[in-house]
Amino acid sequence: MIDQLFDLFLRCFPEYQTTRELFMELLKPEEAHILAEYAQGQLAGYAMVHAGSIPVLCVAEEHRRKGIGSRLLAAAEEYLRGRGAERLTLGCGPYYLLQGVPAVGENVPFFEKRGYTASWTSVNMELGLDGFDRNRLTIPPAPAGLEYRFAEKKDLPALLKAVEAAKEGWVDVFAGCKDPVFLAIMDGKIAGFEVLASDGGRFLRPGQQVGCVGCVGVIPEQREQGIGMDMVAQGIQWLKEQGCTLIELRYVWLDKWYDKLGFQTVAHQWMGEKTL
Repeated sequence: MIDQLFDLFLRCFPEYQTTRELFMELLKPEEAHILAEYAQGQLAGYAMVHAGSIPVLCVAEEHRRKGIGSRLLAAAEEYLRGRGAERLTLGCGPYYLLQGVPAVGENVPFFEKRGYTASWTSVNMELGLDGFDRNRLTIPPAPAGLEYRFAEKKDLPALLKAVEAAKEGWVDVFAGCKDPVFLAIMDGKIAGFEVLASDGGRFLRPGQQVGCVGCVGVIPEQREQGIGMDMVAQGIQWLKEQGCTLIELRYVWLDKWYDKLGFQTVAHQWMGEKTL
């Protein structure tokens, strides 16, 4: 069953090619409630449900416009209502691979017609590192005295306090983070932080070693000084030194900010949700 789910995902979202291992790790299909429809004994479409979210709903191209997607979505909504859910989100949730609905083709209109709305659209961005040099960037200078280093085990209490101040919803992410966490230190205290993963790419790019920058934050009292941008630039340089040739960003809404570092938008994700 898992192989069928993975194969259909790849066929439905060719621009988001990934590995079976990441599909399993990020979506946890064995823990999800799966609603499926078949045609001639073959999987025609399915909806994967986790808690109050649908991280994946896909229907094979040859079986579209036959009501399968509508029935799967309605069944998922009914399933969640029966478990007390009051709101349903598309993509983002406890487990996800696509943070929202890929804004291509008829995807977004399909959900809009069924009562879903989105207050924003996130983007995926990429930066090729061939020729990247942090020292050649034209970005605002960081404050004098700013230092950088990677977090150590002893930093965890202070790090979590800083994360809570900057973005409370990320505390659990950093509490269990296995990737290196890069810190900006000002006057001996954590002013900013970011996750750097030299193998953090989710989507396949043949011939590339894809790294990732994630969960970038600066504590409120240290913002608007250039710390965040300089910290990300330093982190990108480190990823390049680890052999990365491409950086992948996901779940981004500050796209104009990342533009200044050379990133380019490669995909849009419609962050749909609905009150049940």
